[in-house]
Amino acid sequence: MATKYLVTNAPYLRSADHSRSTHTIMRDLLIGLSPVILFSIFKNVILVLINGTYNSVFQAIYPLITLIVGPLTSYLLEMLCIFIMKRKEIAKFSDLLIEVKNGFAFFPGLFIVLISPVYVNMWVLLTSIAVGEVIGKMLFGGFGQNIFNPAIVGRAFMAFSFSNEIGVSVFDASLNSYLNSFEATTIDSIAGATPLIRYSTLTEITYDNVVTPFGNLLNFFLGTTPGALGETSVLACLIGCIYLSIRKVIDYKVPLIYVFVVFINTLIAGLIIGQGIWYPVFQIMSGGLMFGAVYMATEPVTSPKTNLGRIMNAMMLGVLTVLFRLVGNNPEGVATAIITMNIFGLIINRYVVRVRVDGKLDKNEIPGLVIFLSIFMLIFVYNIIKIV
Repeated sequence: MATKYLVTNAPYLRSADHSRSTHTIMRDLLIGLSPVILFSIFKNVILVLINGTYNSVFQAIYPLITLIVGPLTSYLLEMLCIFIMKRKEIAKFSDLLIEVKNGFAFFPGLFIVLISPVYVNMWVLLTSIAVGEVIGKMLFGGFGQNIFNPAIVGRAFMAFSFSNEIGVSVFDASLNSYLNSFEATTIDSIAGATPLIRYSTLTEITYDNVVTPFGNLLNFFLGTTPGALGETSVLACLIGCIYLSIRKVIDYKVPLIYVFVVFINTLIAGLIIGQGIWYPVFQIMSGGLMFGAVYMATEPVTSPKTNLGRIMNAMMLGVLTVLFRLVGNNPEGVATAIITMNIFGLIINRYVVRVRVDGKLDKNEIPGLVIFLSIFMLIFVYNIIKIV
């Protein structure tokens, strides 16, 4: 009898429990995102209502509206794309709904909302979601076949195409929301006088100049600092990380190594320039690093498929984030690092650490590993030299 193989798209989950389907994985992902979503609503809606820092109810609940409209937009767009691309295969409307359900269509829109400015103009947000959903996902064939993270594609498009718009609130600039502001932004960053944007403009780096304007490091940990809708709370990201790791939805080594590399790189540079432990702690708790490490860098479709490949990917994400953030003209750096490694993830899979049944390395893979480690150390040392 001939052996039959089931061929499907990523993500894959190796488990003795066959009930752990892709739908279960994505359900767990949504649960893992819930601490971030709930905190963003608490910070940007509930606290705004409590403190009275709004001019209308619409302004107060605007972040909540984007959290609803964003996922709904990507869902409807994917439905339209599937109808156009597979109209000959779809016999009835229920077939179309099943296709959309299996594509988990609302996730790109949800992620783009979470990594976007709190009060970004709705038309800018919807256009970016359309680009992320259609170009970043559906043109590659849909769920499991995209080579770039759709949410980061949409967010990068927002930064490149609407650089003069995303720093402008839909409301009057004098009506600043609680813990948020509406000053100009730069590429790959978020609207407002955020810690990283402020840091990039300073000529003297001290704790009082960098951290004190926003409170203390506890404020960064809790998330009560200006930033994107879902990126500010390290605590919320850690809770999500623990849950997703326990449920084996993500490989905990990826965020751990990613953050560790950023910490060590900035710690060494900080010590050389006379800064204390606060400096690397500030770097890992600022911007979208924790959110990106937990929810973006672990994305199974665009990440390397082997254990060693994922470790290599996380290491390179760490040094690239420091490179883009502190050496280049890019206050954030996380999104740029991830989308860069989406490209090299294909190379890691194909030429460096290929998927093997026995899990062992082939001698032909050793040169690729040597090249990788050489590039990693080169960027690591270059970061320290340039920062100093």
